[in-house]
Amino acid sequence: MSGELSNPQLKHLRGLAHNAPAALQLGKKGLTPEFLKVFEFALANQELIKLRFANFKEERNELSALLVSDTGAALVSLVGHTAVFYRQSPDPEKRKIVLPGKPRLKPAPAS
Repeated sequence: MSGELSNPQLKHLRGLAHNAPAALQLGKKGLTPEFLKVFEFALANQELIKLRFANFKEERNELSALLVSDTGAALVSLVGHTAVFYRQSPDPEKRKIVLPGKPRLKPAPAS
């Protein structure tokens, strides 16, 4: 996926994540290499991840920015102690989420 997400795409992703439970929780050990591996695995399999900051609540903005830069994910929302991240699967067959966007133009029929 290239570029930033548009407002309609962010709204769509927030709607998908709204009732979902937090898939991961960042605890007292913080952003360890093991946590990053789990985060990467979850993104690869689910595309949309809800993360709860159990600890480090004051540093949630900085930690979210680090996760974005380290994984290439997009920060969809950060409300309270919960953040939502999205990264489209590179394999088109494994993609679970279809983002709204501009309809693709069909080529003009040959005359």
